[in-house]
Amino acid sequence: MTPAARLQAAADLLDEIRQSRAPAESVFKEWGRTHRYAGSKDRRAIADKVYQCLRNQARLSFAMGSEDGRALVIGALHLIDATPLSEIDKLYSGEGYGPKPLTLDERQRIGADDGDLPQWLKAGLPEFVAERLQRVYGDDWIVEAEALMLPRAPIDLRVNGDRAPLAEGMKMLGYKPEFTPFSAFGLRLPADPPPNIRSLPAFGQGRIEIQDEGSQLAGFIAGAKPGMTVVDYCAVGGGKTLALLQAMNNEGRLIASDVELTRLNNIRPRLKRAGLEADLRQLGPNGEGMEDLEGQADLVLVDAPCSGSGVWRRRPETAHKLTLSEVERLHGLQVAILGRAAKLVKPGGRLVFATCSILLDENEDSAAAFEAAHPEFAPLPIKEAVKVDQIDPEGAEKLTTLANGHQLRLSPASSDTDGFFVSLYTRKAL
Repeated sequence: MTPAARLQAAADLLDEIRQSRAPAESVFKEWGRTHRYAGSKDRRAIADKVYQCLRNQARLSFAMGSEDGRALVIGALHLIDATPLSEIDKLYSGEGYGPKPLTLDERQRIGADDGDLPQWLKAGLPEFVAERLQRVYGDDWIVEAEALMLPRAPIDLRVNGDRAPLAEGMKMLGYKPEFTPFSAFGLRLPADPPPNIRSLPAFGQGRIEIQDEGSQLAGFIAGAKPGMTVVDYCAVGGGKTLALLQAMNNEGRLIASDVELTRLNNIRPRLKRAGLEADLRQLGPNGEGMEDLEGQADLVLVDAPCSGSGVWRRRPETAHKLTLSEVERLHGLQVAILGRAAKLVKPGGRLVFATCSILLDENEDSAAAFEAAHPEFAPLPIKEAVKVDQIDPEGAEKLTTLANGHQLRLSPASSDTDGFFVSLYTRKAL
């Protein structure tokens, strides 16, 4: 493919991603399947341009006056790559499979100074998200925002067993794994070049799972132990389900539940691959299906539905699809789910509320609403919860400094993980 044809392909893909509910990665894979003529270098160059545009979409669409793919690509060439207009003209000649020539409006926008942009535009975030980050991080919010949106995220693995020999084996295969600083079972790989983890024998044998360190920590901090009755109330893909079972040494009873049967079915092959067992239950729309467990669980983990804003560095395309009304809906849903899940916790048992969000509405505000409605639950300090075998002792000390009593915020800037929030509670004894 010519450089111009690559730009046209990137613009087309950006339009598909904007109109699709599927992740950008899935859209790109489908494009690759139907465009076999694109070689590996072509796909790499196109993907780099697509993600460059997605990470900087707010600024680019503002400068170009449009959110369509063509506008974003032209804006990226000018504002990010600093490509001279004469070179852009050569690429946008309309010849072959390349894009059509620049319009007068596009030329004027390229020639204009984008001026003193608002900080939220520079950070690449929706304005209401930037306002919420300012409330949490003060003057450091821009650092948090840029770390959330602009860099490519590394690939974290959770090892089922001793990570040292597995790391050595991966090095022999040409990989460059590093120990994660918090999780005692975590390995980290650079995102560039993208590692093909699923091709490794260790993956097929269930010895490793792809899971961000922040997600690992949320599962480990929950405090599952062998012999417990544990409920993973919103199991989704099963990442934390597997982490809980690892902490339990596959001894005890774990019930993984979700309202979506498809999600539960997706957990089955992961359990089989890892040689683990769990009771999978589909919930009714109002939590029906768990009545037999009321007051029986030693631990209930609620990885509640959320915006997914904590993983925007992995899925930047979702940042600009989020609306304030959706965040408000999710807040109400979280509070309702926490109320249902709380019924399952026995006296002296633990309730863990977790999200992969960086928004106050979905984190501290939801936790505060639960606490106000459920005085029978007492806050449990994070500094006690991190004292588990699955967390490195030095990492546990740093996590304590990031904690606010019984709540912990993780972020790309503060902990080099995805954005996560955890709030811990113990049900008071009768």
